[in-house]
Amino acid sequence: MSFEDRFYRRAEQELNRIRQKNAVLANMRDAEIRRKYPDTYKIKAMISGTSARLLSIIADKSPDIGRKLADLEQENLSLQSQLRDSLVSHGYPADYLQPIYDCRLCLDTGIANGRRCTCFMNEVKKAASEEINKSSPLKLCRFEDFSLSYYDDAVETPLGATARGIMEYNLETCREYADGFHLPYNGLLMRGKTGLGKTHLSLSIASVVIEKGYNVIYCSAPDIFRTIEREHFGRAETDTDTLAMVIRSDLLVLDDLGSELDSKSGFYAHTLYNILNDRLNASLPTVISTNLDHKQLEARYEERTYSRISTMNELIFMGSDVRVKRAALQNN
Repeated sequence: MSFEDRFYRRAEQELNRIRQKNAVLANMRDAEIRRKYPDTYKIKAMISGTSARLLSIIADKSPDIGRKLADLEQENLSLQSQLRDSLVSHGYPADYLQPIYDCRLCLDTGIANGRRCTCFMNEVKKAASEEINKSSPLKLCRFEDFSLSYYDDAVETPLGATARGIMEYNLETCREYADGFHLPYNGLLMRGKTGLGKTHLSLSIASVVIEKGYNVIYCSAPDIFRTIEREHFGRAETDTDTLAMVIRSDLLVLDDLGSELDSKSGFYAHTLYNILNDRLNASLPTVISTNLDHKQLEARYEERTYSRISTMNELIFMGSDVRVKRAALQNN
């Protein structure tokens, strides 16, 4: 999967920021120990001095270079042990004065085993996802803002519970889904009429999962299919591969599925199948919200796509249009 150069540059900038942050923190720790416990810091200085002595031994080419190197190694190990013991005795972690890295695999260089490190590519994907998400209201919805007061608690629905009872279950299920998010993970299908809170809860899930550090793409079905269509037929202004990014994001939240109008014969339906099939094969979860029922989903997207959707855990949304109720209250 390829990305535009600007996303790689943004990843490099982020790694530079991480290195600078960790260097500042390491210097602060050094200064703290040097000020509070000079004897402890003296041991660290002695360890640093062994590097210069190592170069001197190698340059000297003495006949007994092997013995000198072995002696220096033992001395270094002894000093490191003394430093760890001294730090612990003062209430610090044994590695308090060690270099600080966010990624132990590449040591924040972005390169591991001769290839781009996973941490670097995650930053690239994050930058690309932010580009797709820049117009989405990801930060506008939280679980805490979801009010159950708009849902009727007096009349039972065909599901055998009141709308409020059903929506209370949906709210808690979505909260647990977000709090427990990991990879691999199950998909989630939110189904119900317009204005019942599907978008609010799907955005809330996305916000929590992003805070956990995962790569999330949130998009409405009409918008993302139009974007993919423009790129596929060479009408896009950039060379971004939106389809590839959507397929490979840690979590895809596809909102309002079924509201799109397919301007090419079956192109959107085929695109949806590719997205769901590839993500399912990669054990990557998708959250879908739709106003369509099962018969409508199967008729619109065909059996092979519907079979992928049917593997998801389902939440049915019940009640009256919350937006209408909210507007009525505001006007009174």
